[in-house]
Amino acid sequence: IIVLDEIQEKIDITMKLIQDLGYEAEDVSAKEFYDWMTGEIFSEDITTLRDVLGNEYLMIHELVEISELKKMGRKIDKRVIV
Repeated sequence: IIVLDEIQEKIDITMKLIQDLGYEAEDVSAKEFYDWMTGEIFSEDITTLRDVLGNEYLMIHELVEISELKKMGRKIDKRVIV
């Protein structure tokens, strides 16, 4: 079972990497990340939350994507469609 504390720990580690690279990321909560990863999708992507949490490159990708949506004023929840 994945808990929000585990997600937040991975977010914190990855955000430090992103910021060290010079990217100015928006804050992303564990709840937003969970909702983003478990919300409705309309593609055949089979990547799981566990897959992403276990791969720093996927974490970077997802956090930058969420951050860019937040910069555009989008609310991040299970209903965000990109």
